[in-house]
Amino acid sequence: TTALPETSVRAIRNAYWLFPELSGHRDQLRQLIGEFRDQMRNLDRPDSLTPILVVIIPGNETVKRTALRCQENGLDTRPILYPTVPKGSERLRIVLHSFNTAEELSRLIHVLK
Repeated sequence: TTALPETSVRAIRNAYWLFPELSGHRDQLRQLIGEFRDQMRNLDRPDSLTPILVVIIPGNETVKRTALRCQENGLDTRPILYPTVPKGSERLRIVLHSFNTAEELSRLIHVLK
């Protein structure tokens, strides 16, 4: 058996020290995910409790236009196009982060509705 390098051991130790300090960030992220799920209930999207969310927007050109509108509003969203996904299930990939604000989420929801 080989031991981990000391730098790796220190990094792991520091991560375990940092994890409890991140509970506020995790709470903020859970709140954003819940708000997104509540507000986007009527859109075609798989239900997800994770920060990686998708909204199905059929058609490569349609989803690209929607992604561009999001980007023009300062939101970094990415279209996932056919043939990466089956034709007709093109989607917008959204990743929420704990540093996202309620105002950013409102902007996103406004653009998507």
